[in-house]
Amino acid sequence: MSAKNNIDFSMFLDDYLNDAKEGFQQINSALLALEKDHGQTERLNEIFRVVHTLKSSSTMLKFSNIAELAHISEDLLDRMRKKELRVSQEAIDLLFEVVDMLETMVRERAKGKSKASAESGVRSAELKNKSKASADWGMRIAELRSKIQNPQPKIDTNKSKIQNPKSKIESPTIEKSHTVRVHVDLLDSLFNLAGELIITKNRIDNIVAGTAKKELKAALSAMDQMISDLQENVSAARLVPVDEIFQKFPRMVRDLARDASKEVDLVIEGREIELDKGVLDAISEPVIHLLRNAIDHGIEPAETRQRQGKKKSGTIKLVAKRAEKHILIDVEDDGRGIDTVHVKQLFAKKGFIKPEEVESLEDNDVLELLFRPGFSGAQEVTNVSGRGVGLDVVKTSAREMGGTVEVATQKGKGSRFTLKLPLTTAIIQTLMVGLGNHIFAIPSEIVSEIMEVKPEDITEIRNDQVLVLRDEVVPFFGLHQLLNIQPEEGQENLIGVIIHRGDKFIGLGVDTVLDQMENIVKPFDPIAQQFKGFSGGTIMGDGRVALLLDIPSLL
Repeated sequence: MSAKNNIDFSMFLDDYLNDAKEGFQQINSALLALEKDHGQTERLNEIFRVVHTLKSSSTMLKFSNIAELAHISEDLLDRMRKKELRVSQEAIDLLFEVVDMLETMVRERAKGKSKASAESGVRSAELKNKSKASADWGMRIAELRSKIQNPQPKIDTNKSKIQNPKSKIESPTIEKSHTVRVHVDLLDSLFNLAGELIITKNRIDNIVAGTAKKELKAALSAMDQMISDLQENVSAARLVPVDEIFQKFPRMVRDLARDASKEVDLVIEGREIELDKGVLDAISEPVIHLLRNAIDHGIEPAETRQRQGKKKSGTIKLVAKRAEKHILIDVEDDGRGIDTVHVKQLFAKKGFIKPEEVESLEDNDVLELLFRPGFSGAQEVTNVSGRGVGLDVVKTSAREMGGTVEVATQKGKGSRFTLKLPLTTAIIQTLMVGLGNHIFAIPSEIVSEIMEVKPEDITEIRNDQVLVLRDEVVPFFGLHQLLNIQPEEGQENLIGVIIHRGDKFIGLGVDTVLDQMENIVKPFDPIAQQFKGFSGGTIMGDGRVALLLDIPSLL
C-alpha cells in the first residue's frame, strides 16, 4: 500500500467544515446580489469558484454525495456563465435550493464528526454516524441532475420542487461559532504576560516568607499592573466584528420576506464595529426576533405601500454603532409604525389591562407593554409570528446581558428598536451599596447621583413615596422594602441613589455607599434565574458575595 493511501485525512476535517461554512456565506451573498440585479453575471464566477473548491475538498475526504452534488451544480453554473441558460428568478431559486442541500449535507458531516469524536476506533474520514436523511440524498441528487440537464432554457422549479429538508421556512436560528481568530502578535503578548505573572507570583511568595513589607508592596503593585495589562489583552482578544453575525441575516430576511409575500431590502451598517464574542453570540436571537417583527408587523405588502405613495419594497436597516462603553444595535423599518390606540384596544381585549385603564395609558407605557410575555398583535399564528414570544425574548435577552431595549415609532413612517448593550458581559463598573450586613452592586451606568435623604425629604402622593429633586418629583423606593430585609434599629437617614431609566429618574434608598469598582459579574445558573431582582453576582476581596441588582425587575 502506498504512502498516499495511508494518509489520515481526518486532520483536515475542521478546516473543511470552517471553509465550507464561509463558502456558503459567500454564495448566499453573491446570489442575493444576483437576484437583485440579474446583470451581475460576474457573481456566477464567485459561486463557481466556491463550489469547485467544495467539490475538490469533498472528494479528498471521500464525501461522495457532496462532491457529486457540487459537480452537477458546476454544470448548471457553467451553462449560465456560457449563456446557454438565462439568469432568471427560477434559475436563482434553484441555485438557492442547491446551496441549501449542500449546506444540509455538510452540516450532517459536522454532526457526525462531533459524535464520532467521542467514540474510539472510528474511521476518521468515513464517519460512522449519519442521519436517517442521508439515505435519500442519492434520490434527491438524481432528481436535481435531471432538472439541470433539461435542455429547456427556462427552469421551472414549481413543477418539480426538490424535497429539501429546508424547503419550508422554519423559525430561523443562527449557528454559534466556537472559535475566535486572534492575531499571532496578540497571542505572543498574552503568553509573555502570563509568564511574567507567574514570575511575580513566585516573587511574592518569597517576599512573604522573608517578611519585607516595602518590597511586598512594590511586588503587589507590579502584579496589579500586569494583571491589568493581561485583562486588557484578553478583552481585546475576545473582540470580533459584528459582521460575524450580521452577514448571516440577509439570506434569512430574504426567505422570511418571500414567505410573507413581501418585498424587503435589508441595509446593514456598522459591520466593522467590534464586540465581545460572548455578547455577539448572545445578540443573535434578539436580533432575529426584531427582524421577524419588522417583516411581519412593520413592512406592509407591496400593493399597500404603493397606494400610500411609498416605494414598492420596504427597507429594514440593521445598524451597529458605539456609544462610549456600549454598543447600540438598531433594527429600523420604514413600515406602518405602531398604532398605539389600536394596541391599547388589543391590550384590553386580551386582558392585559382593564378597559378603564385604556385612556390613561400614555404612548410610552403602551410601547413598554409590547414586551409583555404572551402579547402579540398578529391576527393569526404564522411561521413568522403570532405566538407572543418575540419581543418578550428580546427584552429578556437584553436584561440578561445587562442591557436595555428601547422603541421609537411614528405611525405610517416606521419603527426603530434599539438594543443598548455593554461591550462585555463579564466586567462592569458597579456602585457597591450596603443594606445592614448585606452588600449589593448597582451598574454604575444607570446611577445619576448620590445624596443624603432625611425622613422629612420623603412625602407621599397617592400612597406612593416620592422625593423632590430640584423641583422634580421622583418616585422613591427603600431597598429594604423591595428586598424584604429588616432595617437596622435607629436607622433614620438613608443614602439616596438616583437612577435614570430613559428620561425618567428613580430614587433608591440604601444604608451606605461603599465604593465604586470594576467587578467580574457571573450570571446565575438556570435554577437561580427564577429569582427576580438580581442578574448575577460577584465575589468581594474579603470572600463575601455581592449580588448585582436588576433594578427594572425590582420595581
